[in-house]
Amino acid sequence: ERSRPRKRHTCNRMSASFEPKGKPTTTCVTIGGRRKHHTSWEDGSEMVEEYDVSSNRLVLRKMRNKSALGKLSEWRVVLGEPEKKAFNPRSDLIASSTKNPVFIQQDTPTHFMWRIRNIPYERSVYRLTIDSDRQQIVLRTTNKKYFKRISVPQLQSVGDKLSSDPSLLTYTHDNDTLIIQYKKSPKVIQAEADYAKKRARDAEKEKRDGKSLGAFM
Repeated sequence: ERSRPRKRHTCNRMSASFEPKGKPTTTCVTIGGRRKHHTSWEDGSEMVEEYDVSSNRLVLRKMRNKSALGKLSEWRVVLGEPEKKAFNPRSDLIASSTKNPVFIQQDTPTHFMWRIRNIPYERSVYRLTIDSDRQQIVLRTTNKKYFKRISVPQLQSVGDKLSSDPSLLTYTHDNDTLIIQYKKSPKVIQAEADYAKKRARDAEKEKRDGKSLGAFM
């Protein structure tokens, strides 16, 4: 009997620069209403995903790689609120300004959503376009103070592309925060729902089997 190709989930393409190699191993623990999954690969890559227990909604995803010399990179948050790093006067030469623009992704079940904080320009200044060739959302300001390209690897993982339909891409601006939304395709919504259910089933199975969780990072 011919083997069937393994079904890919949207998590396999959350970042163009994150391509772990080898067999993944995942442990899970529930703390404070969040179910945390820690996945490590044979090449040293790691990913942490956190789900809200009540809704089974993904609220945080971060990852890090190991260099050819064996050094782990800093955690890179690709979805959710990044942890606030305290300034260390002994190791940090310059404290990051709290007035610099901060870019984060906080999706909803039906939309990709990106927040850019500390961006004070009025709404009419912003210009959003779709770069069909590079498959990116492009943000510009007419005053040339801010420029950002936004990739959406979750669309590519299910074989979809960004559409030029203007109704799919919207934005609002309030309290110095720009919120950009792009409507998810039915394929993405289904794939993310399937993946979240699988994560929940894996956690239940691990709990029933009584596996040792070990240190969770």
